[in-house]
Amino acid sequence: MLGIARCALLAVFALAFFSTPALAAKAKPWPLTPQDKIDLARIETYFDGLKTLTAKFLQITDTGAIARGAVFIQRPGKMRFDYAPPSPVVMVADGSFLTYHDRELNETTALPLSSTPVAFLLRDKVRLSQDITVTRIDRGPGVLRVSVRETDDTEQGELTLQFSEAPFRLEQWSVLDSQNRSTRVTLIDARTGDPIDAKVFEFRDPKFFNRPVERYN
Repeated sequence: MLGIARCALLAVFALAFFSTPALAAKAKPWPLTPQDKIDLARIETYFDGLKTLTAKFLQITDTGAIARGAVFIQRPGKMRFDYAPPSPVVMVADGSFLTYHDRELNETTALPLSSTPVAFLLRDKVRLSQDITVTRIDRGPGVLRVSVRETDDTEQGELTLQFSEAPFRLEQWSVLDSQNRSTRVTLIDARTGDPIDAKVFEFRDPKFFNRPVERYN
């Protein structure tokens, strides 16, 4: 039988990456003010300059399931989530596919990266227009939150990005599906610009290579 921790992690993965919710209503664009347009331009400029990011992360679902680990991002296209023990999970995006691997069960699942909500974060050029619809903008003390959906594929769910203002940087994102289930990822001690070993984004299925998947957390 799967343990509670693994079940929670599998539920998170299903929600954030493999979700196939019922047909969602078409995204309604947020009525942009002049300040909104300035802030969206700041976000695009931020991502234009973001090549690598490494951080610890805290992941929380709306059911209260908690997971921790390390995240590595290399734009465009590459990301790795290494969940800390007791979770046996690792997720790797290599530019084309997102692979989910359970070290304990030795089970692997992959799907096209483009079909996942977080693919937006890994684009070569992040543009908050055309195929992306901004659905909400919120501001709080020292923070800016922007929610987006795929313009022509709202079934992928809604992605909300949270930025700190001083300095201006990504500090959190959350995914919301059409059934209002959410997963939030908070970055801790994030560093940008550091080189990342290419091996971090390689996934070699132990079923074929006869060796365990390395940990980077």
